[in-house]
Amino acid sequence: MTDRPAGPGTRLLVLDGEADLDTAAVLSEALDAALGYRPAPSLITVDCAGLTFCASAGLNEFLRARRSAMTAGIAFRLTRPRPQLRRLLRITEVDTVLEVEVEDGAGLDPTDANC
Repeated sequence: MTDRPAGPGTRLLVLDGEADLDTAAVLSEALDAALGYRPAPSLITVDCAGLTFCASAGLNEFLRARRSAMTAGIAFRLTRPRPQLRRLLRITEVDTVLEVEVEDGAGLDPTDANC
């Protein structure tokens, strides 16, 4: 995982590997670090292009971070999810809660066969 600024008021967290029970603590720490950055960002973007697998433990960390971000007045967004994560977001209906950009600012398409 890489955490870095991505323009004024934005933190970018780039994920690589898997988000599952074995790695949830590492993901949690990275998300908390991005949320705790000072000065506080106005947006946290989580780039999921390198995330090869996401289990419910990873999904729970995204939801926990979103809740913390909302409490702090910080927007929270997932970008570039692979088909497995897009499908997980759709079948759990988390795509109705999290802001998700597939590419070029487009949100998830519920008719996408890859979902």
